[in-house]
Amino acid sequence: MKVSGKIIRIMLILMIFISLILSWKIWTNAGSTEHDQQRNPEKSLVTKQPKDVFLPVKLVYHSSDGGHYYTNKESLIQSMTKELVSRMKGKITISLGKKYLEPASKRGSFDMIMSSPISVTYFLKINGVEPDKELKSSVDFHRLVVSLDESKLHFLDSDDRQVYQLKLSGEMSELKDMIKAESSRLLPVMNPSSELPVFYEFKNEIKLKKYSYILATQSYTTFSQAFFDDRQEVISNEENDESKDVNLMTADGGTLTVLYDTGEVKYTGHFDEVMSRSYDTDTIFEDSFFYLKNIGTSMGTLRYFEGSDNNVTYRNYVEGYPIFSEYSKGRISVSKDNNNVKVLTNQETIQVPIPSHEEVVLKGTDDTIKELTTLGITKRDIQDLQIGYRWETNNETRQVVDLVPDWYIKLDGTWESLTEIGHSVDEKEGGK
Repeated sequence: MKVSGKIIRIMLILMIFISLILSWKIWTNAGSTEHDQQRNPEKSLVTKQPKDVFLPVKLVYHSSDGGHYYTNKESLIQSMTKELVSRMKGKITISLGKKYLEPASKRGSFDMIMSSPISVTYFLKINGVEPDKELKSSVDFHRLVVSLDESKLHFLDSDDRQVYQLKLSGEMSELKDMIKAESSRLLPVMNPSSELPVFYEFKNEIKLKKYSYILATQSYTTFSQAFFDDRQEVISNEENDESKDVNLMTADGGTLTVLYDTGEVKYTGHFDEVMSRSYDTDTIFEDSFFYLKNIGTSMGTLRYFEGSDNNVTYRNYVEGYPIFSEYSKGRISVSKDNNNVKVLTNQETIQVPIPSHEEVVLKGTDDTIKELTTLGITKRDIQDLQIGYRWETNNETRQVVDLVPDWYIKLDGTWESLTEIGHSVDEKEGGK
């Protein structure tokens, strides 16, 4: 073994040992019978900012020769978003006469895609741009399309299929140069068939790295301080002295449960109109972010992944791809039913990457669809389709997680990996 390899192995063993000690301390200290938030003011010093979470996750450049080129490089998308926000000028207008997809079909433009639709007014607000008073908060967009020749930005609303546009200031050459600097890393894509719920398809196979991360177990106080109101006294709600689970509650009925076996964190509470006014929230996006912001950096890179009228899901992203797992690992889901709020997440979080050179080759979109067809799934069954990383327990130690690239398909409201679907079909056929 090379000297560098020995050093990495020794460092890994030491970090796992430290992680085990910290995990033991967290759980042995979890037996406290009373927890007063006012007496324990150890809040996260660094809170998350919504503009760093509600970001586009994909970028497609439409070249002058008619080609389409894809990237999900996080640093590029963040820089492009920041640059666009600084150039937003004037009033948003509705392009009633334009076809919905016309801006995205122009050569010499680029397309920035959100993982799921989001309110236009909220996006502008969190980026320091004053939205038009006439613009309703219910107007969502899924894509930002920038026409470099016309110096215009278009918000494409996927629900009413309208185009909302505004003028961009300054020269567009800087934006072009930012994209050109990444040209060698862009992947060729093409427009999909009308039956697929995706904006672009990968033409060729995609080669992605496998990753391994050292895990950290967050203390239950990280979540109690993030979710419970500062003014509330939090007490233990233990009914079984032998249970290793953590159960906390407040006088108004809020509860926090941390399951020892799986690390799942479950919070229930109330979020009424008074709280909404106090914390300046107006939409489900703002309401859900209230429970996310105080977690700070303890859960790594979180991005807005999916949203509806009463539910928002955030996921960890690695190299621009979302992580999928069991037991809400690498994920925070916030649901709201009238004034009742439920939050699901997990104590286990990815922290330190371990060097790896192993790669996985995934099929292009068309070949993936063909494989799904052989498994009995038609295009009409597919609600969404994208590449993500599968969270797998490491065979050698539980303190390390392996992240494996895979295709993910949304069927009947649930995300499943292509690997899982294949195994499920094999099991059914084997049982015949």
